[in-house]
Amino acid sequence: MAQKKPSVLMEELKNADLMTILSGGGTSKVFEKNDMIDYSYSTGIPIIDSALAYEIIVKDNGQFVKRRICKGIQAGSFNVLTGNTQSYKSTILLQMEANIAFSNDGNVVHYDAENRLVVQRVKNLTKLNDDWFDGDFPRFKLRCGAIGYDTLQSDITEIYYNKMKHKDLLLRDTGEVDHLNRPIMLMPPTIVGVDSISDVIAKEYSINDKNFLSDMGELRNNADGMRNAKTLRGLLTDILPMMKEANIILFVIAHKGSNAAMSAFQQPAKQFQYGKHDEKISGGKALEYGCSALLNLTAEISAESRYTIEKDGFAGNTVLFEPIKASTNESGNDKTGLGFEIVIDKRGRGVDNVRSLILFLNSKNRLKGNKAGYYVLDNEGNTITEKFTWKNVYEFFEKDPVAYKKFMITAKEELDKLLATATNDAGTINPMDLDKICEME
Repeated sequence: MAQKKPSVLMEELKNADLMTILSGGGTSKVFEKNDMIDYSYSTGIPIIDSALAYEIIVKDNGQFVKRRICKGIQAGSFNVLTGNTQSYKSTILLQMEANIAFSNDGNVVHYDAENRLVVQRVKNLTKLNDDWFDGDFPRFKLRCGAIGYDTLQSDITEIYYNKMKHKDLLLRDTGEVDHLNRPIMLMPPTIVGVDSISDVIAKEYSINDKNFLSDMGELRNNADGMRNAKTLRGLLTDILPMMKEANIILFVIAHKGSNAAMSAFQQPAKQFQYGKHDEKISGGKALEYGCSALLNLTAEISAESRYTIEKDGFAGNTVLFEPIKASTNESGNDKTGLGFEIVIDKRGRGVDNVRSLILFLNSKNRLKGNKAGYYVLDNEGNTITEKFTWKNVYEFFEKDPVAYKKFMITAKEELDKLLATATNDAGTINPMDLDKICEME
């Protein structure tokens, strides 16, 4: 396109507004229309989805169209699951990966850096068909062995390149609209899971390297840990922009440990706002600052939170979930009122959503009774279902689908109260000016 003479352009812009002038009469790439997309994927775990849920207001030519709710994990985002051992981080991660990929025609690349994954366990937890794991190019790719930051960066870059190269073939209408009522077009999500970041090595060694034996023989020291942290920061800096553009969702498991004080007379520096003072996570602040959501999981160890087949109808535990960081909603922990119990069925369902919702509704006073017999209550405190038990809840709901629907409607009513609502007060901005206020008559 031919460039206009400077004198002609200056004449055309003489009476233009600020942004038309800054954009060079519409030729600047810097000031093109906003291209940020509000879109989230359900994890298949309603309590997690709702804790991260937010609302956007859709307008068309300035006129209100609707309010749209985004629940779950943001498209193209980086997220961290942290917790101590036996807090079922791997179980929850695998199920979230599978649920997002299955529901949105996506795919999964899961790195078992701890080298302890059992493939049949993955199939049991995800409930995916065998063809997701078979073939020359499996949709659910499992990788173990030595995994380095260089491999992670290389693999994610390759995924980015292949998706962007075929963007025209991969872009699909999500069925939703953005804040300007335009269709949201996205490529299917690619979910990358790393279990865990502390087991990713700074460098992968080749036996053909002449320094292989001497390098492998060196003992790890503090400098090595610092090198890992620096490499992790560099990795995130390089891949985060690619992930957003190509709709690659990264989940990282980071183990939690104790942060030792440098002095016996001084407390250690606190790592994250809602964690305990001496808690730290592997990967450190690079993970905390870079992630969209930091999900803290804590295994509950009381007798009440341990379930047996004889007593409860399944073997499992309760895990406390806290959204320590949430870019889309309120952050917090159990003490601030943002702690949610998730029931884990170790042998069968993995995350037991129904029993998790029972605990949630009970905490909100929407159930009457106890595990020997519950009734669902409406907003006025009236019972709206027959009695069901904790042990036989699935059998009860299978026989009474009407009660099941009432239970779920009640759960949705309470979960929707966690939503970060959008305000419709555009045009009411009024920056405080103390001088003007003090000069008022």
